[in-house]
Amino acid sequence: MDSHQTGKSRAFEYFLYLAVIAETGLAALIYKVIFDNSDLARLRLYFAIFYFAFLAWAIQQLHKLHRDRANSLALPAEKPAAADTRFMLGLTGRQFVIIFVVFATAVAAFSWVLRLLL
Repeated sequence: MDSHQTGKSRAFEYFLYLAVIAETGLAALIYKVIFDNSDLARLRLYFAIFYFAFLAWAIQQLHKLHRDRANSLALPAEKPAAADTRFMLGLTGRQFVIIFVVFATAVAAFSWVLRLLL
C-alpha cells in the first residue's frame, strides 16, 4: 500500500473515531434535552435506529480498514497466531474490549458533562 493511500485511510479512520464520539455526544444531548418534550417521545425509536445503524456502519468500516491494513502487512506464508482468533463480529477479544471500553467511557463522559451543564 503506498503512502498516499495509507494517509487517506488513516484520515478516514480518525474521521470515523471522531464521528462515533460526536454521534454519541449528540445522542446523549438529544436524549437529555429533546426527549423531555412529550411530543417528541415517539421519535425515540427512530433516533435509536439511526444511532445504532450509524454505529454499526462506522464499526464495520473501521474493521475493514484494520483488516486491509493487517493483510497488506502480513506475509503470505504466515499463519495467524492463536491469540488472533476472531470470536465476535469478526473482532478479536482485545479489539472487542477496546471498543466496549471506548463506548462506555464516551457514554459516561457525555452523561457527566450533560449533568453538569443541565
